[in-house]
Amino acid sequence: MLLNIDGVINDLGAVMKVRPLGDGAEAKAKHLGVDLIRSHGFWVAIPDSMPSLIQELTAQCETYWCTTWRGNANDEIAQHLGVGPFPVVDDCAKRTEMIDDAVDAGRPVVWIQDFKGQLPELDGVTFVDTGEQGVLRWSDIPDELLEPAA
Repeated sequence: MLLNIDGVINDLGAVMKVRPLGDGAEAKAKHLGVDLIRSHGFWVAIPDSMPSLIQELTAQCETYWCTTWRGNANDEIAQHLGVGPFPVVDDCAKRTEMIDDAVDAGRPVVWIQDFKGQLPELDGVTFVDTGEQGVLRWSDIPDELLEPAA
């Protein structure tokens, strides 16, 4: 599983609603159902349901961060979610090679990102596009990812 942060785990819409990030931001965040955390100089709004969702997914899948946060995703964000650390894939050529190798070996590949309808042309990949709603929801997850392996 390739997993992005912004627009998937980080609810960017909530970040905008709690601005300015000062007095009262925490109360606004709680009202929106998100936790505000600070990571590498940036505010991240993680929905209350996100830790359990990401823990469930990562328990089912070999997981790689596929995000501009790169290795920083393994710091406060992963800690808040209660997962990781995970390896990072941030090089497009390496990512494509890794996907091709997995597909050729018959392994399922899931890529969760805010594609905004612009899905890459890759065969054998299940894409979860959070672009429209701007954050991952339980209902976005393909059933086969949430079913225990036989």
